Amino acid sequence: MVEIQGNGSTVPTSGKTTIVIAEDHDLLADVLPDLLYSASSGRMEVVQICSDRSQVFRTLRKTSPDVLLCDVWMPNKRGDRPMPCDAPSLEALKRQSPNTAIVLLSGNADPPLVKDLLDAGASGFLDKGTVPKQICWAIEQVKRGGRYVVPRFQIAIDSLEVDSNEPIRTQLLKGRRGDVLRLLLEGLSPTEIADVLPTGKKYVDKKIVEIKSILGVRTHILIFRACVRLGIIQYY
Repeated sequence: MVEIQGNGSTVPTSGKTTIVIAEDHDLLADVLPDLLYSASSGRMEVVQICSDRSQVFRTLRKTSPDVLLCDVWMPNKRGDRPMPCDAPSLEALKRQSPNTAIVLLSGNADPPLVKDLLDAGASGFLDKGTVPKQICWAIEQVKRGGRYVVPRFQIAIDSLEVDSNEPIRTQLLKGRRGDVLRLLLEGLSPTEIADVLPTGKKYVDKKIVEIKSILGVRTHILIFRACVRLGIIQYY
């Protein structure tokens, strides 16, 4: 359901998560509002659909939605060739509406681009194949100030972040690897960590293998002892 007035301004939707969609593919733009409304049991409402970047900026000047769900590839103006969003453009969107969380959508994105956009202020990054329930879950996360990146993009980002020239502590606490390590040190099992994040257990196991490799250890208890030595946790 889209509540848009004839003059282009949005209708207030009290008590609901308000969303602006930026998508230049008409079919996806047409179906997403109803899919999100249904998947969220009416808690989320699309208040504006934008087909180019200039329209996004105009919309954010007039309203401050909770979330901007934005295709990475968008034309600057209707009829132009779509271009990928870059960090300066995303930073400009954040300045336009500082309280709006930005979740990006892409069918395929290079890991460096994903990382740059997240570093520039995006709160989430989703695959265009993401099911509506998962999109809603991601929207709820970013609205509360969290971050959500689909596992395949997060894995690609993490692979960029493993740098032997960085301190071990920095490598361990980066990105999803850091999330897994913190939960592991709290005593959660890999299955429990997968439920909390949420992600697949195979992905959690992969992060634990990376942690062991960085530390040069083979068991979970040795991870704990190494983190005590590094000052990541204190042991009394």
